[in-house]
Amino acid sequence: MTPLGLSVASWLWIAVLAAGVFWAVAVPGMPTTEYRIRTALAPVVGALTAFAYYRVGHQEPATVIVFYTTALLAFAAGMIGHRRELARRLMEAKRKGEPEDATWSVAMMAQVLVSLVVFCIAAFWII
Repeated sequence: MTPLGLSVASWLWIAVLAAGVFWAVAVPGMPTTEYRIRTALAPVVGALTAFAYYRVGHQEPATVIVFYTTALLAFAAGMIGHRRELARRLMEAKRKGEPEDATWSVAMMAQVLVSLVVFCIAAFWII
């Protein structure tokens, strides 16, 4: 049985919609073309990782797709309200030659963490 009784094809369409939501939230807020491309590739890399996990982990495909969708939506929800600040911090780090790993504010990290927890609880409830 698949989560919520939906077929794998239905979950794939939901994952495509989740990628669209991620792109709509995350990509426009990036300050440069390089950051936009890197951000736009995140769902693709995530899909490849999910597929590899499905092949190696012998998980049900719909279950893997649910967690992939969960991750995309959680990160998109976590970025809402923080895009301008993130763009400013990315440009500041690039100008100073600093690593990008310190560009997330504490508030954004907290929002992403809460989003991940809430969405993962929902995913576990769904499956």
